[in-house]
Amino acid sequence: VAEILADEDAERGGFGRAPKVPPSALLEALLRTHERTRSPVPLGAVKRTCTAMARGGLYDQLAGGFARYSVDAEWVVPHFEKMLYDNALLLRAYAHLARRTGDPLARRVAADTAAFIINDLGDGSMFTSSLDADAADVEGSTYVWTPEQLRAVLGDDDGRWAATVFAVTARGTFEAGASVLQFPADPDDTERFERVRGALLAQRLTRVQPARDDKVVTAWNGMAITALAEASVALGDPALLDAAVWCATGVVDRHIVGGRLRRASLGGVVGDSAAILEDHAALATAVFT
Repeated sequence: VAEILADEDAERGGFGRAPKVPPSALLEALLRTHERTRSPVPLGAVKRTCTAMARGGLYDQLAGGFARYSVDAEWVVPHFEKMLYDNALLLRAYAHLARRTGDPLARRVAADTAAFIINDLGDGSMFTSSLDADAADVEGSTYVWTPEQLRAVLGDDDGRWAATVFAVTARGTFEAGASVLQFPADPDDTERFERVRGALLAQRLTRVQPARDDKVVTAWNGMAITALAEASVALGDPALLDAAVWCATGVVDRHIVGGRLRRASLGGVVGDSAAILEDHAALATAVFT
Protein backbone atom coordinates (compact mmCIF):
# COMPACT_ATOMS: atom_id res chain seq x y z
CA VAL A 1 0.00 0.00 0.00
CA ALA A 2 2.83 2.40 0.82
CA GLU A 3 4.39 1.82 -2.61
CA ILE A 4 1.05 2.45 -4.32
CA LEU A 5 0.47 5.65 -2.40
CA ALA A 6 3.98 6.82 -3.22
CA ASP A 7 2.99 6.73 -6.90
CA GLU A 8 -0.06 8.96 -6.37
CA ASP A 9 -0.30 12.25 -8.23
CA ALA A 10 -1.60 14.08 -5.17
CA GLU A 11 -1.94 17.37 -7.05
CA ARG A 12 -3.92 16.16 -10.06
CA GLY A 13 -5.37 12.87 -8.87
CA GLY A 14 -4.63 9.39 -10.09
CA PHE A 15 -1.43 7.41 -10.17
CA GLY A 16 1.60 7.68 -12.42
CA ARG A 17 1.88 9.84 -15.50
CA ALA A 18 -0.16 10.46 -18.63
CA PRO A 19 -2.01 8.79 -20.19
CA LYS A 20 -4.08 8.08 -17.10
CA VAL A 21 -6.50 5.16 -16.95
CA PRO A 22 -9.19 5.08 -14.24
CA PRO A 23 -7.69 2.84 -11.52
CA SER A 24 -10.94 1.14 -10.51
CA ALA A 25 -9.50 -1.94 -8.81
CA LEU A 26 -6.88 0.14 -7.04
CA LEU A 27 -9.53 2.50 -5.68
CA GLU A 28 -11.51 -0.47 -4.34
CA ALA A 29 -8.38 -1.89 -2.68
CA LEU A 30 -7.59 1.44 -1.03
CA LEU A 31 -11.17 1.78 0.23
CA ARG A 32 -10.94 -1.66 1.80
CA THR A 33 -7.57 -0.79 3.32
CA HIS A 34 -9.18 2.24 4.94
CA GLU A 35 -12.11 0.16 6.19
CA ARG A 36 -9.74 -2.40 7.67
CA THR A 37 -7.17 -0.03 9.21
CA ARG A 38 -9.25 3.16 9.70
CA SER A 39 -6.27 5.07 8.31
CA PRO A 40 -7.33 8.31 6.57
CA VAL A 41 -4.40 8.16 4.15
CA PRO A 42 -5.77 5.64 1.61
CA LEU A 43 -9.23 7.21 1.83
CA GLY A 44 -7.70 10.59 1.02
CA ALA A 45 -6.09 9.16 -2.11
CA VAL A 46 -9.42 7.69 -3.21
CA LYS A 47 -11.22 10.98 -2.66
CA ARG A 48 -8.60 12.95 -4.60
CA THR A 49 -8.65 10.60 -7.57
CA CYS A 50 -12.43 10.23 -7.69
CA THR A 51 -12.91 13.98 -7.43
CA ALA A 52 -10.36 14.73 -10.15
CA MET A 53 -11.89 12.22 -12.56
CA ALA A 54 -15.45 13.38 -11.85
CA ARG A 55 -14.62 17.04 -12.34
CA GLY A 56 -12.52 16.54 -15.45
CA GLY A 57 -13.27 15.81 -19.07
CA LEU A 58 -12.98 12.07 -18.53
CA TYR A 59 -16.51 12.20 -17.09
CA ASP A 60 -19.46 13.13 -19.30
CA GLN A 61 -20.72 16.21 -17.47
CA LEU A 62 -24.06 16.22 -19.31
CA ALA A 63 -25.16 12.57 -19.54
CA GLY A 64 -22.98 10.73 -17.03
CA GLY A 65 -20.56 7.90 -17.67
CA PHE A 66 -16.80 7.80 -18.12
CA ALA A 67 -14.59 7.66 -21.19
CA ARG A 68 -11.83 5.08 -21.37
CA TYR A 69 -8.82 7.14 -20.30
CA SER A 70 -7.32 10.62 -20.24
CA VAL A 71 -4.55 11.48 -22.69
CA ASP A 72 -3.18 14.10 -20.27
CA ALA A 73 -2.24 14.07 -16.60
CA GLU A 74 -5.01 16.51 -15.61
CA TRP A 75 -7.96 14.33 -16.72
CA VAL A 76 -9.03 17.02 -19.23
CA VAL A 77 -9.01 15.36 -22.66
CA PRO A 78 -10.29 11.79 -22.86
CA HIS A 79 -10.24 9.08 -25.43
CA PHE A 80 -13.99 9.44 -25.86
CA GLU A 81 -15.00 5.77 -26.18
CA LYS A 82 -17.32 4.74 -23.31
CA MET A 83 -17.07 1.08 -22.30
CA LEU A 84 -19.54 -0.95 -20.24
CA TYR A 85 -16.85 -2.59 -18.13
CA ASP A 86 -15.15 0.72 -17.27
CA ASN A 87 -18.42 2.27 -16.19
CA ALA A 88 -19.51 -0.78 -14.20
CA LEU A 89 -16.24 -0.84 -12.26
CA LEU A 90 -16.29 2.91 -11.67
CA LEU A 91 -19.93 2.79 -10.60
CA ARG A 92 -18.92 0.36 -7.86
CA ALA A 93 -16.04 2.57 -6.74
CA TYR A 94 -18.11 5.76 -6.57
CA ALA A 95 -21.03 3.96 -4.90
CA HIS A 96 -18.72 2.51 -2.26
CA LEU A 97 -17.11 5.91 -1.69
CA ALA A 98 -20.55 7.52 -1.39
CA ARG A 99 -21.70 4.90 1.09
CA ARG A 100 -18.54 5.26 3.17
CA THR A 101 -18.37 9.07 3.22
CA GLY A 102 -21.73 10.47 2.09
CA ASP A 103 -19.85 12.66 -0.40
CA PRO A 104 -22.50 14.41 -2.57
CA LEU A 105 -20.31 14.46 -5.70
CA ALA A 106 -19.69 10.72 -5.42
CA ARG A 107 -23.42 10.12 -4.97
CA ARG A 108 -24.33 12.20 -8.02
CA VAL A 109 -21.68 10.60 -10.20
CA ALA A 110 -22.73 7.11 -9.12
CA ALA A 111 -26.39 7.85 -9.86
CA ASP A 112 -25.67 9.42 -13.25
CA THR A 113 -23.25 6.65 -14.25
CA ALA A 114 -25.88 4.05 -13.40
CA ALA A 115 -28.37 5.99 -15.52
CA PHE A 116 -25.89 6.06 -18.41
CA ILE A 117 -25.46 2.28 -18.27
CA ILE A 118 -29.19 1.66 -18.14
CA ASN A 119 -30.32 4.27 -20.66
CA ASP A 120 -27.50 4.32 -23.20
CA LEU A 121 -26.19 0.75 -23.12
CA GLY A 122 -29.36 -1.20 -22.27
CA ASP A 123 -30.79 -3.19 -25.16
CA GLY A 124 -33.55 -5.77 -24.90
CA SER A 125 -32.61 -7.75 -21.83
CA MET A 126 -28.92 -7.00 -21.25
CA PHE A 127 -26.26 -4.32 -21.67
CA THR A 128 -24.28 -3.69 -24.84
CA SER A 129 -20.55 -3.14 -24.95
CA SER A 130 -19.67 0.46 -25.76
CA LEU A 131 -20.18 3.76 -27.52
CA ASP A 132 -17.59 4.73 -30.13
CA ALA A 133 -15.13 7.56 -29.58
CA ASP A 134 -16.07 9.28 -32.82
CA ALA A 135 -19.21 10.29 -34.67
CA ALA A 136 -19.14 10.68 -38.45
CA ASP A 137 -15.39 9.85 -38.26
CA VAL A 138 -14.62 12.83 -36.03
CA GLU A 139 -13.47 11.91 -32.54
CA GLY A 140 -15.19 13.77 -29.73
CA SER A 141 -17.43 15.79 -32.03
CA THR A 142 -20.57 14.88 -30.08
CA TYR A 143 -19.16 16.08 -26.77
CA VAL A 144 -17.11 19.27 -27.23
CA TRP A 145 -18.27 22.90 -27.19
CA THR A 146 -17.13 26.42 -28.02
CA PRO A 147 -18.28 29.54 -26.15
CA GLU A 148 -20.25 30.55 -29.23
CA GLN A 149 -22.10 27.24 -29.30
CA LEU A 150 -23.04 27.61 -25.64
CA ARG A 151 -24.45 31.08 -26.25
CA ALA A 152 -26.33 29.91 -29.34
CA VAL A 153 -28.17 27.30 -27.26
CA LEU A 154 -28.55 29.17 -23.99
CA GLY A 155 -28.50 32.86 -24.85
CA ASP A 156 -25.78 35.31 -23.89
CA ASP A 157 -26.26 35.36 -20.12
CA ASP A 158 -26.65 31.64 -19.49
CA GLY A 159 -24.08 30.92 -22.19
CA ARG A 160 -21.39 32.96 -20.46
CA TRP A 161 -22.35 31.41 -17.12
CA ALA A 162 -22.15 27.90 -18.57
CA ALA A 163 -18.74 28.64 -20.06
CA THR A 164 -17.48 29.46 -16.57
CA VAL A 165 -19.17 26.48 -14.93
CA PHE A 166 -17.86 24.01 -17.53
CA ALA A 167 -14.45 25.65 -18.14
CA VAL A 168 -15.11 26.36 -21.82
CA THR A 169 -12.64 28.94 -23.08
CA ALA A 170 -12.02 30.82 -26.32
CA ARG A 171 -8.72 29.02 -26.70
CA GLY A 172 -10.27 25.61 -26.09
CA THR A 173 -8.93 22.47 -24.49
CA PHE A 174 -9.44 20.18 -27.49
CA GLU A 175 -9.19 20.63 -31.25
CA ALA A 176 -10.24 23.64 -33.36
CA GLY A 177 -10.84 25.85 -30.33
CA ALA A 178 -13.46 23.56 -28.79
CA SER A 179 -13.43 22.47 -25.15
CA VAL A 180 -14.21 19.25 -23.36
CA LEU A 181 -16.67 20.06 -20.59
CA GLN A 182 -15.22 20.04 -17.09
CA PHE A 183 -16.81 20.85 -13.72
CA PRO A 184 -14.18 22.59 -11.57
CA ALA A 185 -16.56 23.52 -8.74
CA ASP A 186 -20.22 23.20 -7.81
CA PRO A 187 -22.16 26.34 -8.77
CA ASP A 188 -24.19 28.19 -6.17
CA ASP A 189 -27.37 28.05 -8.25
CA THR A 190 -28.19 24.33 -8.59
CA GLU A 191 -31.56 24.97 -10.22
CA ARG A 192 -29.91 27.05 -12.94
CA PHE A 193 -27.25 24.39 -13.39
CA GLU A 194 -29.79 21.62 -13.93
CA ARG A 195 -31.74 23.77 -16.39
CA VAL A 196 -28.60 24.64 -18.36
CA ARG A 197 -27.32 21.08 -18.32
CA GLY A 198 -30.66 19.79 -19.56
CA ALA A 199 -30.75 22.31 -22.42
CA LEU A 200 -27.22 21.46 -23.51
CA LEU A 201 -27.90 17.73 -23.40
CA ALA A 202 -31.07 18.16 -25.46
CA GLN A 203 -29.13 20.09 -28.09
CA ARG A 204 -26.29 17.56 -28.00
CA LEU A 205 -28.73 14.80 -28.84
CA THR A 206 -29.44 16.57 -32.15
CA ARG A 207 -25.79 16.13 -33.16
CA VAL A 208 -24.49 13.04 -34.91
CA GLN A 209 -24.18 10.41 -32.18
CA PRO A 210 -21.44 7.83 -31.67
CA ALA A 211 -22.24 4.35 -32.94
CA ARG A 212 -22.91 1.67 -30.36
CA ASP A 213 -21.23 -1.72 -30.27
CA ASP A 214 -24.23 -3.95 -29.65
CA LYS A 215 -22.26 -7.05 -28.72
CA VAL A 216 -23.32 -8.38 -25.30
CA VAL A 217 -20.44 -9.88 -23.29
CA THR A 218 -21.23 -12.12 -20.32
CA ALA A 219 -18.37 -10.90 -18.11
CA TRP A 220 -19.10 -7.23 -18.67
CA ASN A 221 -22.78 -7.74 -17.93
CA GLY A 222 -21.81 -9.58 -14.76
CA MET A 223 -19.79 -6.54 -13.70
CA ALA A 224 -22.76 -4.28 -14.43
CA ILE A 225 -25.14 -6.49 -12.43
CA THR A 226 -22.87 -6.37 -9.39
CA ALA A 227 -22.34 -2.61 -9.69
CA LEU A 228 -26.05 -1.83 -10.02
CA ALA A 229 -26.99 -4.06 -7.09
CA GLU A 230 -24.38 -2.50 -4.83
CA ALA A 231 -25.22 1.03 -6.00
CA SER A 232 -28.87 0.33 -5.19
CA VAL A 233 -27.89 -0.20 -1.56
CA ALA A 234 -25.42 2.70 -1.43
CA LEU A 235 -27.84 5.18 -2.98
CA GLY A 236 -31.06 3.78 -1.56
CA ASP A 237 -32.51 3.34 -5.06
CA PRO A 238 -34.53 0.14 -5.60
CA ALA A 239 -34.79 0.84 -9.35
CA LEU A 240 -31.10 0.05 -9.71
CA LEU A 241 -31.65 -3.37 -8.14
CA ASP A 242 -34.52 -3.92 -10.58
CA ALA A 243 -32.12 -3.18 -13.45
CA ALA A 244 -29.59 -5.63 -12.03
CA VAL A 245 -32.22 -8.38 -11.77
CA TRP A 246 -33.45 -7.60 -15.30
CA CYS A 247 -29.94 -8.01 -16.68
CA ALA A 248 -29.14 -11.13 -14.66
CA THR A 249 -32.32 -12.75 -15.92
CA GLY A 250 -31.36 -11.92 -19.49
CA VAL A 251 -27.87 -13.37 -19.16
CA VAL A 252 -29.07 -16.59 -17.56
CA ASP A 253 -31.89 -17.03 -20.06
CA ARG A 254 -29.88 -16.29 -23.19
CA HIS A 255 -26.24 -17.08 -22.48
CA ILE A 256 -26.66 -20.47 -20.83
CA VAL A 257 -27.24 -23.00 -23.62
CA GLY A 258 -27.52 -26.68 -22.85
CA GLY A 259 -26.21 -26.08 -19.35
CA ARG A 260 -23.08 -24.31 -20.65
CA LEU A 261 -22.30 -20.63 -20.37
CA ARG A 262 -21.50 -18.78 -23.60
CA ARG A 263 -19.20 -15.79 -24.02
CA ALA A 264 -21.33 -13.32 -25.98
CA SER A 265 -24.35 -12.62 -28.14
CA LEU A 266 -25.32 -10.12 -30.81
CA GLY A 267 -28.81 -9.10 -31.84
CA GLY A 268 -30.31 -11.65 -29.48
CA VAL A 269 -28.35 -14.52 -31.09
CA VAL A 270 -25.88 -16.18 -28.78
CA GLY A 271 -22.45 -17.01 -30.20
CA ASP A 272 -20.79 -20.43 -30.32
CA SER A 273 -17.78 -19.45 -28.19
CA ALA A 274 -17.79 -20.94 -24.72
CA ALA A 275 -17.43 -18.63 -21.76
CA ILE A 276 -13.94 -18.06 -20.42
CA LEU A 277 -12.85 -17.81 -16.79
CA GLU A 278 -13.63 -14.07 -16.70
CA ASP A 279 -17.25 -14.74 -17.69
CA HIS A 280 -17.78 -17.41 -15.05
CA ALA A 281 -16.15 -15.31 -12.32
CA ALA A 282 -18.06 -12.10 -13.12
CA LEU A 283 -21.42 -13.82 -13.43
CA ALA A 284 -20.91 -15.87 -10.28
CA THR A 285 -20.03 -12.71 -8.36
CA ALA A 286 -23.10 -11.00 -9.78
CA VAL A 287 -25.66 -13.65 -8.90
CA PHE A 288 -24.33 -13.94 -5.34
CA THR A 289 -24.28 -10.17 -4.76
